[in-house]
Amino acid sequence: MSRSQSGPLGRHRTLHGQVVEWLGRRIVSGELANGSQLPNEADLAAQLNVSRGGVREAVKALAAKGLVEPRPRLGTRVLPREQWNLMDREVISWHGQLSDAAFLRDLLELRLMVEPAAAQLAAERATDEQLAVLENACARMAEEAGRVDADSAAFVEADLAFHLTLLRASGNQLVEQLGRLLEASLHHGLAASSHAPGGVSATLPLHQAVLVAVRARRPTAAARAMRKLIETTTDAVRRMTPEGD
Repeated sequence: MSRSQSGPLGRHRTLHGQVVEWLGRRIVSGELANGSQLPNEADLAAQLNVSRGGVREAVKALAAKGLVEPRPRLGTRVLPREQWNLMDREVISWHGQLSDAAFLRDLLELRLMVEPAAAQLAAERATDEQLAVLENACARMAEEAGRVDADSAAFVEADLAFHLTLLRASGNQLVEQLGRLLEASLHHGLAASSHAPGGVSATLPLHQAVLVAVRARRPTAAARAMRKLIETTTDAVRRMTPEGD
């Protein structure tokens, strides 16, 4: 796939990825609604300044994610949301990039189901190396939160490292895999909560409480602290997006 002139596509590692993302984001946002037809292959290729083969491959990728259904001689239509693979990493990422309030709410609910139990297991199973990573992440969060010129991106990266390490420390490979699947959307969710008024000051001590409980090998206390952390995050995000539903 190649293009010689500028087009509407954004930046991506590959041109194929740009086409997939350009179409995928418009489907997830509702711009291309359930049941609507995608422009035909030739029109899309001309609009995006890519080859028809490139468009064809991008449509195949979106079909594999459950977003569209290519039909011979009838064109490609957008499928209803219940047929999408919402656990696909790119689909999750597109929701996060669009700051979808309902999706963020669902993510927080999923985290509330998973992370307290992961923290409980981490208190029993975390290795010394994982504890060191958790301590480092907490220290970086505290450092960023206390700086006058604090870089919110650096705070979010440390926050993300904390949560992903905790999921790995559960010692459950499926929980760890879930963390990798959710990484992009978790990143967007943590960024949203860090920008909520009072979000950082409210949640930083709770991260430290989780760390203290995990380090002390107190499973019940670790689960309780993690539940309180996610509930506090949920309240902060809800205040920031009252119209979110």
